[in-house]
Amino acid sequence: MMQFKWGLRSKLLTLSSLLLLLPWFAYQFIVQMENFLREGQQQTLLGTTSAIAMTLHERPSLFNEDISFLPDVKKGHDLYVYDLADPITLDANNDDWGNIKNFKNTYPSHLNTDNHTNSDKVYFNQSIGKKSGYLYAYFEVFDSHPSRRKSGDQNMTHNDHLILAMSAPTGELERYIISVSNDGWFNAYRYPQHSIYAKNLTREKSIQGIWKSTEYGYNIELRMPLTLLGNKLGFQLNTVSDPDTGKIDQTIGTSNVLDIDKLGSVLIPSPEIKNILLAMSHTRSRLWVVDRHQRVIAKAGDIHQATGVWPEELATQTSASFWSKITASLLTPIYDLLLDKADNSFIDDIKNDTQLKNSLVEQALLGKAVTQWRLSADKKVSILSAAHPIFMTPSGHVKSNTDNQENKQIVGVVIAEETNHGILTLRNQALQKMFNVLLAVILMAGILLFLFISTVVSRIRKLRDQSEQILDQHGRLNGEFHASPQSDEIGDLSRSMADMVKRLGQYHHYVEQLSARLSHELRTPVAVVRSSLENLALLPADNEQQKYIQRSQQGIQRLNKILTSMSEASRIEQSLQQAEKESINLSTLINSCLQGYEMIYPDAHFDKKITDEQLMINADPDFLVQMLDKVIHNAIEFSVHDNAVKVSLIKQQQSAQLSIENIGPLLVNENSQDLFQSMVSIRPTSQQHDTHLGLGLYIAKMICDHHQATLSISNNSHLTGVTVTITLPLINL
Repeated sequence: MMQFKWGLRSKLLTLSSLLLLLPWFAYQFIVQMENFLREGQQQTLLGTTSAIAMTLHERPSLFNEDISFLPDVKKGHDLYVYDLADPITLDANNDDWGNIKNFKNTYPSHLNTDNHTNSDKVYFNQSIGKKSGYLYAYFEVFDSHPSRRKSGDQNMTHNDHLILAMSAPTGELERYIISVSNDGWFNAYRYPQHSIYAKNLTREKSIQGIWKSTEYGYNIELRMPLTLLGNKLGFQLNTVSDPDTGKIDQTIGTSNVLDIDKLGSVLIPSPEIKNILLAMSHTRSRLWVVDRHQRVIAKAGDIHQATGVWPEELATQTSASFWSKITASLLTPIYDLLLDKADNSFIDDIKNDTQLKNSLVEQALLGKAVTQWRLSADKKVSILSAAHPIFMTPSGHVKSNTDNQENKQIVGVVIAEETNHGILTLRNQALQKMFNVLLAVILMAGILLFLFISTVVSRIRKLRDQSEQILDQHGRLNGEFHASPQSDEIGDLSRSMADMVKRLGQYHHYVEQLSARLSHELRTPVAVVRSSLENLALLPADNEQQKYIQRSQQGIQRLNKILTSMSEASRIEQSLQQAEKESINLSTLINSCLQGYEMIYPDAHFDKKITDEQLMINADPDFLVQMLDKVIHNAIEFSVHDNAVKVSLIKQQQSAQLSIENIGPLLVNENSQDLFQSMVSIRPTSQQHDTHLGLGLYIAKMICDHHQATLSISNNSHLTGVTVTITLPLINL
């Protein structure tokens, strides 16, 4: 299993990876800024509602006190008039009512039913709206037995008919009846205020419409000027199943049309308040004003456009720089996946609400200015709402400068709404810009750190490689150590090592020259001692003296042999530097040498396996012979008696391999390479008395190195002796 090397580059790259924490810190900072912006948006929106409420305080002309101070309102009983978007054509068809046709009241939800003489299930849907100073009403009546007024009949109540009851601007009860004999255009008739009879009535031309039969009953669409209408309105449908009797058997109404006090209220959105809201449209908010019953009095703005105070240009501004183009094509799609984008396709579930019933409005009606965040119906966007109460001094109360809010009544609430699109867009742009900058910084820092780390590691590796290559496998200096010119710590280390190698080289040179110097310096004294001993041996001496003289002569001979060997090694080393190589046939050279060894060592036996193939090498034959002499001499010395020395020469690819094997003592593994060192000799105890400096293999190795050959020594495969292998490169002929 390969073990991971935790090197300097890995450590520095790991430390530099801490730069990746910068985007996380930046994101946390932007999130905090977003929270501050949300708080700022809340305060800004609350200020908007406060400013609008200030313009509505103490302005009773804008609010109908009779409606505003009602104890309660009931859906279907108290009516709400919607603003119609498009012009209305009176055709008893509600296709041009737009979305308003979906906001209808169904009766009887709360029935006011008399005379249940038939079992027909009669009901109707009602929609009310206003447009261009007119009130429009649409009735969709479901009646399986409709009846119409007989032609020429002056009584308008013996058939199906619709009664309109309202308070006039003067406060009086006004009633009108709609009764037709045929489908088509109609005008209403004024109903006597205190009479239940409907004969010889006066036509009211300003109230007009269309009556149209359908497969399920009939539709009624009418309009009337808003100038006729006060603050109360009610409708009552009376149906007659048997036209012969003319008896009313179903009465379905929105409220009691006979008593003005029991008549339901009608709320018409205030155009004056809406104009005030439109004047505040620069706030880019959707604005509402509701009365104390939470009914919408006025509304302005579109929540899809209410993105807050941030201009739309923030979301569209672009740059033509090269970096911007890169981020737009590569990074922006990633940001779109990771970041919440402002989605303007959310569902506005309260767009057409006529009553805002929520905790925000309820708190504002208690006199508190409040804000609230909520999610849209589809949870695509967060919407901020702010509400502020509208105060009014009650009628009959004398105003004074000391009046406070406790002495005033709350007549309504101003509500402002905005989405978080502005903040979201600003946050996303801030994150993108910051991430783009951080990405560029991290990228540049990463590249610079990588280059720096690579440079440092490269210099350290170069220093290591020089340190490994400055010494060869035998511990000798091999070339020159090149110091770095840099002035940093690695340069100082390089120069220190270069100085150390230089001094070590000087010491090695001294040691290498020591043998030559010793042999030169000691040769003269040894010659003097030897000649003196020779002369002393010629003088008369007893046996004891002759013994000491003989021992001294043996010592001088051994010392002279040592000096000769040391001189030989130094001489060969110097001669190799001036040797001239030539092309020779190695096979012929080995054969001739072996013939000579057979005469020199008559007691030795040689087992020869020399190839007949020409093995041409580029070498100095004299030095090769000296090398072979040393190896053969060692092989014979270490051979066990009567065992042959095996000599083989073969061609192996582009080299010649010479093997010399003897049967004898085995090598100790840890000492095999030391045999090629100078002054190293490992011999049996029986040979310790002989003079052996271990220079033979040292000289052989030196000659092999000069010829780019390799010399190795190892135990043979049978572990019966030692094999010396010499591999020399062949030349191409």
